[in-house]
Amino acid sequence: MESEGKIKLGYWKIRGLFRHIQYVLEYCGVEYDTKYYEAGSAPDYSGKDWFDEKFNLGLDFPNLPYLVDGDFKMTETVPIMFYIAEKYKPELIGETAKDKGTIKMLMNIIHGAKMNISKPCYSQDDKSVVMEAAEKSFEPISKFLGDKDFFMGDTMTSDDSSQKPTLPDLYITELITLVLAFDTEKKFAEKFPNIVSLQKRVHALPEIKAFFESDRCPDLPFFYPLAKLHP
Repeated sequence: MESEGKIKLGYWKIRGLFRHIQYVLEYCGVEYDTKYYEAGSAPDYSGKDWFDEKFNLGLDFPNLPYLVDGDFKMTETVPIMFYIAEKYKPELIGETAKDKGTIKMLMNIIHGAKMNISKPCYSQDDKSVVMEAAEKSFEPISKFLGDKDFFMGDTMTSDDSSQKPTLPDLYITELITLVLAFDTEKKFAEKFPNIVSLQKRVHALPEIKAFFESDRCPDLPFFYPLAKLHP
């Protein structure tokens, strides 16, 4: 049941891009309602549930995920995360021009890594291709993180924010979870221990722990059913 005044989000009934957004919502303490769209029946998985109303929601650029906040509506994953952070916990996106720029850069890098790792799962069924993409994508990310607790660490130029997560930490955690689900031989974990530690650190945040224990965190597949490779 939808609750008046709450932010509303729509997405396929999978983790996909939406679980990344949930990390931000939950860390910011935002109450929200979710509309999950069913993929439909095999073998087509037509997504009729979504396509029947796609162009009737008043979205300027109809797509999933979408966010509705009162009379404001928007789509696209990364902009949605920035909107939530800026409205409810602006320290997540930095205070100085330097910090804001670095965080935006990291978000773009992480989004590129997400696409590089996820897209092969829809076109082929060789796990080694996915893990190769993961290692290549995470190499510079791991180097940037170094031995810091969170990405901005000693890079942050404002007050005492160095040991607090920012938006990129929340975004990347679900991607790390996906890669580790594929990493059955533990080679990725062994190569990037600081990345694994970052995931554990975010998972240990009180807001995220509470999320995992709630009914807002259903056990859903990572990908749409048409994907050829699943963890």
